[in-house]
Amino acid sequence: MDFQEQVAVITGGGMGIGRAIALAFARSGARVVIFDIDVDAAQETCSLVRELGRQCLVCRTDVARPDSVDEAVEMTLSEFGQIDVLINNAGVSHPAVSILDLEPEIFDKVTDVDLKGVWLCARRVGRVMVARGRGAMVNISSVAGLTSLPLAVYGPLKSAVIMLTQVLAREWASKGVRVNAIAPGYVLTPLLQGMIDKGLRNADTILRAVPMREFIMPEDIAHAALFLCSNLARFITGATLPVDAGFLSEGGWTAYETK
Repeated sequence: MDFQEQVAVITGGGMGIGRAIALAFARSGARVVIFDIDVDAAQETCSLVRELGRQCLVCRTDVARPDSVDEAVEMTLSEFGQIDVLINNAGVSHPAVSILDLEPEIFDKVTDVDLKGVWLCARRVGRVMVARGRGAMVNISSVAGLTSLPLAVYGPLKSAVIMLTQVLAREWASKGVRVNAIAPGYVLTPLLQGMIDKGLRNADTILRAVPMREFIMPEDIAHAALFLCSNLARFITGATLPVDAGFLSEGGWTAYETK
């Protein structure tokens, strides 16, 4: 999976899964661009990319604003002249509580980043890729977009990301641009680790719902993104790849006595 001389844009690349993806593309030879509203975190990732001997650009970007996305893409093209890969990773969530306890402001906030942000970045970078006749995109969805979880805003929006992925894949299939999605399960990001450390999440409770009984690491999602953007996946488009340690296969097994 060689990305020498290619340019990979990662939204939300300042930390967690986004940082792991940025570093994975850098190790594979890509020049990396990070679109992130948290410039300090993005600069930290950029420093790690440069330690690997790769070029890196940080663009302060609010993915929910068309003008901000346009400016970031123009900065990227001015610096590198091309965009070969887009990873739509930026996202936010909300507490796992009843819809009755969620304020409408939560809906607007999560929609702006998790769906509108993906739509705007795909639209703007898609113009560049279609004009060149080549490119690969990966949208980070979630198992919450494939099965029912107590996330009454995040889950439906992640389902919408999967459908958007299919729509774009079909539209651009003859244009040399592939679009796929990844649906992560429980990934042990610094954010989740911090919640576990503070007693806000119970690791044992989470892992009881994961057949492989292990947390996924950010690097595992990065490896999936590398594959989907590589020539090894040249005939894969419109697909959603779960990286979930078997979570989606659990189904109703907990209702039975099994070993």
